[in-house]
Amino acid sequence: MSSDSPIHDFVLPRLTVLVDDTVAAGATREVAVAVIIDLITSSRFDTAAPDPAADSAPHDVWDRGPGSPVLLDGVFPIGGPAIGAQDEADFIKPFNPAQD
Repeated sequence: MSSDSPIHDFVLPRLTVLVDDTVAAGATREVAVAVIIDLITSSRFDTAAPDPAADSAPHDVWDRGPGSPVLLDGVFPIGGPAIGAQDEADFIKPFNPAQD
């Protein structure tokens, strides 16, 4: 299989031999490919540096630290209702089938 890239044509046969040798040594093909992917994506080979100009500007919502308040769905939780405050539970009549 050839491609438009000479580098692809250079690397593919060598990678195929590496996988075949690994399978001959007792590993499954899936494991050999998984290990190669793990190695190639490690910091030793992955040299792509993030572009600082592509980063977004600092913002309180996503730049949070250990002292930042807790947010639930982007909102500060306000805690429970005040003691003695009425809510919908105050207007529910208990139902007891034995008495009705």
